[in-house]
Amino acid sequence: MSKNPNDVGGIAADRLKSFVERWERLQEEIKGLREDQKEIMAEAKGSGFDVKTIRRMIKLRELTQEERDEQEALDDLYKAALGMLNGTPLGDAAVRRLSRKSAAPPPPAANGDQSDIEDFTKPAANPEADEQQPDPGPTMEEARSMGRDAAKAGKPVTDNPFPARDQRRAAWDEEWCKAAGSDGMDIPDAWKRAKKSAGSDERKAA
Repeated sequence: MSKNPNDVGGIAADRLKSFVERWERLQEEIKGLREDQKEIMAEAKGSGFDVKTIRRMIKLRELTQEERDEQEALDDLYKAALGMLNGTPLGDAAVRRLSRKSAAPPPPAANGDQSDIEDFTKPAANPEADEQQPDPGPTMEEARSMGRDAAKAGKPVTDNPFPARDQRRAAWDEEWCKAAGSDGMDIPDAWKRAKKSAGSDERKAA
C-alpha cells in the first residue's frame, strides 16, 4: 500500500492546517468588519459630522475617566509649552502646573459681580492711552541678567516671563542655560504619563 505524498505529519499536519484555516477565516471576518466601520463613518460624514472628531471620541471612550483627565492635562501642558495657549487663562494654568507652582488668585472685581474669566478677557479701559504710552519693559541685557539670577536661585526654565517670539525670551533662556549648566529640557515628571500599576490594568480588563 503506497503512502499518500500529501499526508506529511499525520495528525500534527491536520491540526496545523486547522489553525491556519481558522486564522484565515477570522481575517476575512475582520476585513468585512472594517468595511462596515468605513460605511458607518461615511454615513456620519454624509450627515454633517466631523469624522476625525468622532474617531478621537471613540478612542477617548476606551479610556477610564482617570486616563482621560490625565490626557487632557498633558495636552494642556504640551500646548502651553508650544505657545499654543499664550495669553489665555487655560494656558496660564497649564504653565503653572508645569512649573509646579501655585497660582496667585486674580484680583477681585471692582464691582463685586464680575467673574474670574472676565478678569482675563475684559478689554483695556483706554487702549489709545496704552498705545500712546507703551511700557518698554526690561532691555535685552536686563533680560539676560534676569535669566542668570533665576538659574542661580534654582528656578525652572519655565519661569521665563517673556512671551513667545519676544527676543528677550531667547536672551533669558540663553543666560539661564549658561548659569545652570543645562539646557533645561530634562523632561519633568509632569510631562510624562503616569505609570500604570498592575492593579489598574486588572480593573480595566474586568
